[in-house]
Amino acid sequence: MGVMQPKGTPRETVLEELAGFTGGDVNWRTGRVLTGVYDPGEEAHALAVEAYTRFLAQNALYVNMYPSIGRLERDVVASVAGLLRADDEVTGNITSGGTESIIMAVKTARDWARENRPHITGPELVLPVTAHPAFLKAAHYCGLRVVQTPVELKSFRADIRAFREALGPNTILAAGSAPNFSHGTIDPIAEMAAAAREKGILFHVDGCVGGIYLSILRRMGEKVRDFDFSVPGVTSISADLHKYGYTPKNASVILYRNRDLRKHAWFVCTSTTGYAVINPTAQSSRTGGPIAAAWAVLRFFGEEGFREIMRRSQEATRRMLAGISGIEGIRVLGEPDMCMFTIAADELNVFEIDDEMRLRGWQMIPQFACGGGPANLHVSVSHANVPHTQLFLQDLRETVETLRQRGPGVDRAAFSRIVGQVAGKPIEEIMLALIPLAGLSGIDLPERMAPLNTALDLLPAGRRDELLTAFFNMTT
Repeated sequence: MGVMQPKGTPRETVLEELAGFTGGDVNWRTGRVLTGVYDPGEEAHALAVEAYTRFLAQNALYVNMYPSIGRLERDVVASVAGLLRADDEVTGNITSGGTESIIMAVKTARDWARENRPHITGPELVLPVTAHPAFLKAAHYCGLRVVQTPVELKSFRADIRAFREALGPNTILAAGSAPNFSHGTIDPIAEMAAAAREKGILFHVDGCVGGIYLSILRRMGEKVRDFDFSVPGVTSISADLHKYGYTPKNASVILYRNRDLRKHAWFVCTSTTGYAVINPTAQSSRTGGPIAAAWAVLRFFGEEGFREIMRRSQEATRRMLAGISGIEGIRVLGEPDMCMFTIAADELNVFEIDDEMRLRGWQMIPQFACGGGPANLHVSVSHANVPHTQLFLQDLRETVETLRQRGPGVDRAAFSRIVGQVAGKPIEEIMLALIPLAGLSGIDLPERMAPLNTALDLLPAGRRDELLTAFFNMTT
């Protein structure tokens, strides 16, 4: 039976039921969630909640009815543009998140090319293999072919020679990351943008996780690779507010070099019997809540407040990196440029490390082997994690020592044989073979994810995508 009953339910009961649903959720207030949560602290969070609810009912679609939302959006966009060293020509909008910002960058480039490169019938998007999956999603929606280029496996930054060679007659957009989410490393943006500019190709910088953070670091005097509008050839940038801007979800900013480019972002329609639709982003109706909350948080902290947050986060990250370097059996991949990094292991199974750390209350993101790099665990250090740095290192050291003494719990060689036998078969047969390996029973994921993640890691990416599609389509 669905949520709606024949008769209404008292308010207190509804709230009790909602509270009951959260029993299995991760407690994001513990400071042990190392990804996906950016806790600004109690005072800032309470302010954001109040601002959000105050503008919850206002619909940003109707700026004529709610000019306050337009004012708030302009203020927020101007602040982010200033951090990214934009001139007066740069313009942009608030979106629901990094994925929508990237979709808008790709959609804008496609429509720009239709007007300025009409001879291109098979448009292409060129980007390193470390670029966020949102680019592939955007290309899928917008009908672009994706050309992925390799990265240097020591630094996990784009291989500039391979990137330059991939820019062809059908390329309408190229992109780089500042930094990439997976490894926290900044691509050689200046060189990549110059290569695109030479060929008249638009170039987008994915600054979703780093746009605000890196800009503040630069203002603090830290050495940061140039990645923003100060770089000739950069035509658009995405920067999330709900990550290291510490504002509530869902809020991101997409910025364009000028209005001549942004005009290709708009969708305007008056050719139906309905009202005039005028959209600068993918959404039509959208609550003013995230916009107001973003405005409130930026106003509350000011640059001084963000500087202190970034300073403490960077110090904590340096302590964590130094501590990990002293733990035999694990290592950090690449050369992280901010408070994000990945942990790999040459002998141990990183997915087993993840399981053991989750039992101790820590949440990281497992990432499959890709682009020549090994499977790893992603860590994003945020304001709330800073006081728990030493405990994290202690638990990680004990976990690694325990696994080294106990030996592998997952027989990867046996898994590899089984996966190899079924990898080319229909998805149904792959699923039947992997269910007993992964410990799946019913629709719930197992408590220990290492067997499932190990099996998935052994599959080719395309087959893995098919399998996950089939599984979640069946179970959700």
